[in-house]
Amino acid sequence: MPRIVIFLDLDDTILQTAPKCPPGEPVKPAAVDRAGRVLSFMTRAQRRLLEFWLEQGTVIPVTGRTDEALARVAIEFTSWRITHHGAVIRRPDGALPAWWHDRIRPLLAAAQPLLREVAVNLGAGAAAGGYRVSCHALGEWLTYVSVKANEEDEALTDARARLEEPGLLPELALHRNGANLAVMVRGAQKHDAVRRVAMELERGGPIVTLGAGDSLTDIPFLQACDFALTPRNSQIQRETWDGRF
Repeated sequence: MPRIVIFLDLDDTILQTAPKCPPGEPVKPAAVDRAGRVLSFMTRAQRRLLEFWLEQGTVIPVTGRTDEALARVAIEFTSWRITHHGAVIRRPDGALPAWWHDRIRPLLAAAQPLLREVAVNLGAGAAAGGYRVSCHALGEWLTYVSVKANEEDEALTDARARLEEPGLLPELALHRNGANLAVMVRGAQKHDAVRRVAMELERGGPIVTLGAGDSLTDIPFLQACDFALTPRNSQIQRETWDGRF
């Protein structure tokens, strides 16, 4: 019998902040911020689906969250974990696999000066542009640069234009989802990580993979799976399904 493996994006797929929850919907806390305050919630449907998946299959988070931010999510993941938008891949025991050091770390190492330059460029316009810039790292290695704004407004559009005007280098990739923008390293993204982990799991016998995600930037990793699922009213539904049927 093949094993069911669910590669699961987290934010806005299986949990979300209170303003994004359906009005009047019973919700339960699902994640906290650095101060321990409840930040995200799960609806009844999300809880039921997650419980079913945890009982019947292997659930692997595929998230832009760092390891520390993932630890603040109230879901017990017992298998592989994919964080930092795919740049960090951990085995069930929490260690980085040997091939991470051989294949992914060199990509990050080569991109370090580029990521730092991006951070400086974006940081120079942050105050006037109304956005915030953060650098995320694993030890000494920058994994990606994130830009956040309070709303899905012109702030991120201007930040993106600031990057694209001189031409984004081919070693880097942009991720835009709502009020979040991330600059990542090509070859160390979600879809790359999903393919690598699926190959590892297949060594133990046949698997069937299901990808679950909400944003257009999740589509590449969803396409790497046998089947794909997206929530109602997700960005994928709004921008690819609405008005077509």
